[in-house]
Amino acid sequence: MNTGIVGGSGYGGGELLRLLAGHPTLKVRTVAAGSRAGEDLSTVFPHLNTSGTLAPSTPEALEGCDLVFLATPHAVSMALAAPLRDAGATVVDLSGAFRLPAEVFERWYGMDHTAPELTPAVYGLPELNRDAIVGAGLVAGPGCYPTATLLGLKPLAGLVDPASLTIVGMSGSSGAGRGLRDNLHVSHATANTAAYGAPTHRHTPEIEQQWGVLTGADHPVSFTPHLVPQVRGMVVTLNAQLLDPTAPEAVPAAFHDAYDTEPFVTVVDGWPESTHVVGANTAHVGAAVDPRTGRVTVSCAIDNLTKGAAGQAVQAANVALGLPETAGLPTMAVYP
Repeated sequence: MNTGIVGGSGYGGGELLRLLAGHPTLKVRTVAAGSRAGEDLSTVFPHLNTSGTLAPSTPEALEGCDLVFLATPHAVSMALAAPLRDAGATVVDLSGAFRLPAEVFERWYGMDHTAPELTPAVYGLPELNRDAIVGAGLVAGPGCYPTATLLGLKPLAGLVDPASLTIVGMSGSSGAGRGLRDNLHVSHATANTAAYGAPTHRHTPEIEQQWGVLTGADHPVSFTPHLVPQVRGMVVTLNAQLLDPTAPEAVPAAFHDAYDTEPFVTVVDGWPESTHVVGANTAHVGAAVDPRTGRVTVSCAIDNLTKGAAGQAVQAANVALGLPETAGLPTMAVYP
């Protein structure tokens, strides 16, 4: 199946190239980029041992592609999604352009939405939304923080007070993309940890939207992300009040019921660590109940570039196209 990648010079695009190199069905036909169009892939990503000229990010350059991944800024995704769909391609978008209703997107992202008729697209988190993804023509890949958060939240729906939820996230610097900012320079980021984006981080409404789907009620959530001194990987830890503190055994049972048959989610004893999932499309989830307070703490670790972005996009594409869900996706981490 001919596949295109737009944003092929960024971290997400590079991860897509790595994963698709081993996919039995999805064969990369076109890799497009913005400012780096015309360069050779061997100079952009020497570690991938691949070559080919980066095409411009235009619908014409992607003709003949049955599937297109958009690892692009929001505005580029808005401009490309409709013509690609009109041409018959299945589109999986890794940006935030189609995760939310257009008016919610505009309020949180501070920019006009130029394709509101396509919002919200099918939400591409298979563990929550698998049935809806099947056959979808436009899939909105979840953000990395919402992925880790929602995997931690899914088993808690019906067990906790939805309004009591607090969320703390910690991500490596690759989550900010390949562009440079002062706080991402190695001289600043090394041995440095800091909160950022709170209380208006753009992933907040995405978490609230899907938490509302899980609980059947709309509740604002408190979300505080942190940049930590590592390159890739993230951990999200959340805390909520149990509705019935006298039945703590319901928590581990709910997690095993939710995930024991999932190919990419593992319920671990103890607490997940980001190193244990780097390079894999897996999520490690751990939970514990504090009998003193009647609250539950859940922690989830993922690789922000794999399960949090490119790997999840491939997983969603597999589901959408009726391919084996695990095709081309590693479950073994690259442990140092």
